[in-house]
Amino acid sequence: MLGGGSGSGKLPMWLKAFLREPLIHFLAIGSLIFAAHAAVAPSVNKDRLIEITPEVRQSIVEIFRRERSRDPTEEELGPLIDLWIMNEITYREALAQGLDRGDEMIRERIMQKMRLLIFGNVAVAEPTRGELQQWLDDRRARYDLAGTLSFFEVPIGGPETATEAANVLRQIQSGEEAEEIRLRARLFAKRPRTTIAEAFGNEFVDRLVALPRGEWQTLQSRSGWHIVRLDGVEGGHRVTLDEVMDQVLYDAKQERIRTAAVAAIREIGKSYVIRRSAAP
Repeated sequence: MLGGGSGSGKLPMWLKAFLREPLIHFLAIGSLIFAAHAAVAPSVNKDRLIEITPEVRQSIVEIFRRERSRDPTEEELGPLIDLWIMNEITYREALAQGLDRGDEMIRERIMQKMRLLIFGNVAVAEPTRGELQQWLDDRRARYDLAGTLSFFEVPIGGPETATEAANVLRQIQSGEEAEEIRLRARLFAKRPRTTIAEAFGNEFVDRLVALPRGEWQTLQSRSGWHIVRLDGVEGGHRVTLDEVMDQVLYDAKQERIRTAAVAAIREIGKSYVIRRSAAP
């Protein structure tokens, strides 16, 4: 019983690939500004003109919607459009350099060849120890070891189920809970506190760690009511630079490479005219 012990108008799959492929994460750094090239001259070579048509914009929205089950906000849409522009530039430059010759490649593979070429030509300075320390201090949430929580949880329902939660708690405390309740119980063993907060909310975690160990209690989260039993709390650990030197060095250098790659794409983009149609 539970009461026991303790491009070119056509968008293929590039955006989905972007979400999965670490190599092209650099394309999402910031929202690139092509304002200096937004004014279209009276006559523009079609090969040097990139148009963000309403159809392109809608395709971007639809891809985002499939990935996130919602429409992007205006703040989110801007960088996605810039990402599409950068992919279009990369694709056209790859074609211009003949990277498609001798291989019936799909668009993504052609762009991949161009990205590898750009990355191969990027040279960055090695970060100093002082710069690496600053990198670590600015991103401690990424490297410090989070505290962990161990607890059982029985989900009850939404905010309106407080009475039901109290009744189930009494059943558990008396050892008379139904088998269905036992089957719903979930064990969270040494889970990082940050992941529990992401799932249930910070307020839930703060209340959970304040509970006495080994006792079943009702507890409300942002999604509703739960019956919980806290079994253990372990503190986190603030790492030193030497403990995570290899990872910090790799991450900091990759960031420099991505930044330089973005600058290279931006420089290439100066030879294009970017025409942005008004949103429908």
